Amino acid sequence: MRWAFACLQLLLSLCLARPVLGSEIGPAADPSQSITLAADYCTRWQQGVYEVWHLKGNCYLNQGLTYARGPEGVVWIDRTESPTKVNAYFEGSPVAAVTVDYRGEKVPEDAGGRLGRESATTWFHRFQTLAPLRLRLPEPGEPPAEKPAVYDRGLARFNPQRHRQMELTQFSEVLPPPDGQLGLPPGVRRIQSFSRNGTSFQVESKNLADGQTAGIVTGGVRLLIDGLTNPGVPGMGPQLGTVDISTDRAVIWTSGIQGDVSGVGVQSQDAPLEIYMEGNIEFRQGDRVIYADRMFYDARRQVGVLLNAELLLPLPPSEDFDYQGVVRLRAAAVRQLDQSRFAATDALLTTSRLEEPGYAITAGDITFQDVPQAVVDPLTGAPVFDPVTGEPVTTRTQLATSRGNVLRARGLPLFYWPRFSTDLQDPTFLIDRVRVGNDGIFGTQIETDLDAYQLLGFDSRLEGTEWQVSLDYLSDRGIGHGTSFQYDRSQLFGFGGGPAYGFVDFWGIFDDGLDNLGLGRTAIVPEEDYRFRLFGNHRQILGRGWEMTGEVNYLSDRTFLEQFYEQEWDTNKDQRNGLRLKRLVDNRAVSIEANGQANPFFTDTQWLPRADHYWLGESLLGDRLTWFEHSQAGYANLNVATVPTDATLASQFTTLPGEADVDGERLVTRQELDLPLQLGPVKAVVFGLGELAQWGEDLTGNELQRAYIHTGVRASLPAGAVFPQVRDPLFNLNGLAHKVLFDAEFSYADSDENFTDLPLYDPLDDTNLNEFLRRVQDPTLDPTVTGLRFDRRNRLFRSGIQGWVTAPTTEIADDLMALRGGMRNRWQTKRGAPGRQHIVDWLTVDVNGTYFPKADRDNFGEDIGLVDYDLRWNVGDRLTVVSNGEADFFADGLRTVYGGVEINRPSRGNGMVGLRSIEGPISSTVALASYNYRISEKWITSAGFAVDFGAAGNIGQNFAFTRIGESFITSIGVNIDESKDNVGFRFLIEPRALPDLRVTKTTGIEVPPEGVFGIW
Repeated sequence: MRWAFACLQLLLSLCLARPVLGSEIGPAADPSQSITLAADYCTRWQQGVYEVWHLKGNCYLNQGLTYARGPEGVVWIDRTESPTKVNAYFEGSPVAAVTVDYRGEKVPEDAGGRLGRESATTWFHRFQTLAPLRLRLPEPGEPPAEKPAVYDRGLARFNPQRHRQMELTQFSEVLPPPDGQLGLPPGVRRIQSFSRNGTSFQVESKNLADGQTAGIVTGGVRLLIDGLTNPGVPGMGPQLGTVDISTDRAVIWTSGIQGDVSGVGVQSQDAPLEIYMEGNIEFRQGDRVIYADRMFYDARRQVGVLLNAELLLPLPPSEDFDYQGVVRLRAAAVRQLDQSRFAATDALLTTSRLEEPGYAITAGDITFQDVPQAVVDPLTGAPVFDPVTGEPVTTRTQLATSRGNVLRARGLPLFYWPRFSTDLQDPTFLIDRVRVGNDGIFGTQIETDLDAYQLLGFDSRLEGTEWQVSLDYLSDRGIGHGTSFQYDRSQLFGFGGGPAYGFVDFWGIFDDGLDNLGLGRTAIVPEEDYRFRLFGNHRQILGRGWEMTGEVNYLSDRTFLEQFYEQEWDTNKDQRNGLRLKRLVDNRAVSIEANGQANPFFTDTQWLPRADHYWLGESLLGDRLTWFEHSQAGYANLNVATVPTDATLASQFTTLPGEADVDGERLVTRQELDLPLQLGPVKAVVFGLGELAQWGEDLTGNELQRAYIHTGVRASLPAGAVFPQVRDPLFNLNGLAHKVLFDAEFSYADSDENFTDLPLYDPLDDTNLNEFLRRVQDPTLDPTVTGLRFDRRNRLFRSGIQGWVTAPTTEIADDLMALRGGMRNRWQTKRGAPGRQHIVDWLTVDVNGTYFPKADRDNFGEDIGLVDYDLRWNVGDRLTVVSNGEADFFADGLRTVYGGVEINRPSRGNGMVGLRSIEGPISSTVALASYNYRISEKWITSAGFAVDFGAAGNIGQNFAFTRIGESFITSIGVNIDESKDNVGFRFLIEPRALPDLRVTKTTGIEVPPEGVFGIW
């Protein structure tokens, strides 16, 4: 809805906003370098001082290290003075984008020739050159009778002054001054008149009794008005740009004009200038065009009335909104009430380019208020000034109120709301989201998110906040309801401090169904009838290096999140319930926190409180030594998860190693000294780490102290070779460079206590993994003997986590001797056209492994363990072969391997196919595949599947077809989840007007909003 009201703002204000230019990709090139142009087909015509070239097919432009390519473009060339000026506009499509390569301004020359790359649907840039142009173009075709649409879109990307000048050359030999209004003295307004259609227009002048002159113009006229002012709007500057008006007939009331009203005249900005127009009116300023049947415009007071008006324009981006499409607004009448208030009657808003749009929003009347405000620094409170102009930076408070709002599709009313108000910085049309679906777990689902500010009738919202209300219908479960509040503010609602941002979310339901969580858990009785979750985050900068973070996570029962928010359960980190203060100064940090347990059905540690201090990488003795330190003190209370009330879950519940109901103090200091050495080409570091710690209670409830040392040496050796003679067109090889880094570490650790005696106050995994481990863990295994092979604590211990000063878990440290080694290989080549080649990784292979001198004690009798590799072979820019794996070689040790192929064609599609094999405590071989493919401009098809060749069998599939319509994107899909015995169907309709389309996020295929390329 933001585009709708922003569109209204531009229509109503007529000429309050300065024109917005398109992005100019790439740095300025050296004007001494020549410019090269090439294309498969071209036409040429003259436009004033400009040669205009329309290019089609493999369009190419180059100057220095800037290279642009696109399927179509327009180029304006001015050779009348030196240097030669070239203005280029290239345009692409969703399947053939414009690509621009350039050397970044901050990329050093010795950085291996790295190039920056941009890809977009449109590109505009200005060039200058002192060298002759290189036009590698075929013989130009005949100039078109009508200018192509790409020409008009390219013309709109010029500076509005030059834009108007070039347009005028099509109708008159008389050109305005080169700099437009910039050549006017202060306080002066200029009016220029031109023929609209090449024939002369007629002017009949009449002197009025009040000293004014009335000019009656017929025969079609074009008026250019420069020097308009914007009084009462601080920081926006006095000039408003050129207003360009074309009409069949007009009546002009004015006085004090010097010159001829039928040619060029100037007058004081305080002098009256009122215009009434009829017939095919076009009102232009910047990239905006307003069409109307009748219009009255008072240039001095900046007020006007339009009848049967229509606006078609792209919208300028804001900080959090960048809409690529084109917006249309039609209104029976538009009135400007004063400098900041406007009103429209019988309005229609749409992004469709069709005369009868597929969808539109109609409103009985809309009022709009635009108030400028100075921007202040949130930390200092002082005004912000533009570093170039020195003018104060301003923003606008833009509020709109609409009455009688109806959302229509194909002319049929779908939704009505009597009144709402919105802030145009982040507006919506009451409904933020609607989703419809059906499956065997929730039944028919209709989910809606509503804007709470609009729902409750607030005329304005708190700055930097969003407030939603949710109302959901789930036919097999009940009625869901909730609210969410997000904020991003310079301070926390008047309570002081610095910038703060965060959110709070609540959702609940009276659930009358059963949970289906997957294989073996398909009919779980919820522990509560009313189920909910309260979830929130807060972060605030307090100043002097201090930062405050807070989290809350309160659930009604253990299976609620996994059932209703499965993706969040699977992927998000655990939320704590607590508050933390942290201060970071250079290489030192201190944090103080307190946490409580709100969900007793999950294992959690309460810190009441805890303090940590870090001092990392401190140089000693003139860089001869490096010191690292981490000390902590806290009182911990570890509570094990309660047993489930459901019989099925209770039978699968086991206590994990390291879990016990214990509490007490934990006091730890861990410090390391490093001695770096350069031994020829080898960089070595001799290190020694020590720790002293005390726990108030171990797993048996007794006090425990531990002294621990970890010492050894680390070394690395880089090497490489270059083979420029290696060339292969099949694999796109243009020379080959092999770079390899060998690294090794020998370490010895000794502890006077075993880590198996200590509780895990610091969790190793998130709750979702812990709950999974409870179901797959064999309770008959003795964790001190056989079961230790499958204990997650042991894998971290053998991996060397106890050698980290900042290890995320303190308890895991024990006796260990290990020699770790690895190598990281990079085979690199150059790719790209001559003169724009860039270095890419053709093949990367990383391999690591560990040798255990005391294999019986440390690695279950095997000398070698923890072997892993990772391989990526970029066969081409779009095709990659990947493989990775890891292995332990003791009995039933974990061994995994994966191999697959990935392909990606931007704007066309992507896909992958792979096979993963797992052997060890469990055995599984799974085939995975997915693809998204745009089979035509109107259709996208998607699919994915996963099949286990073992006992599990089929895992699941999904299929979807998406139709890209002119106004809507329609998706029909099915999801099959074999473990839940669930088949779900979805039918989604999404307006193409949305700036962040769901189809783009789910498929990776960019679908531009409607209107970007005309009716398509």
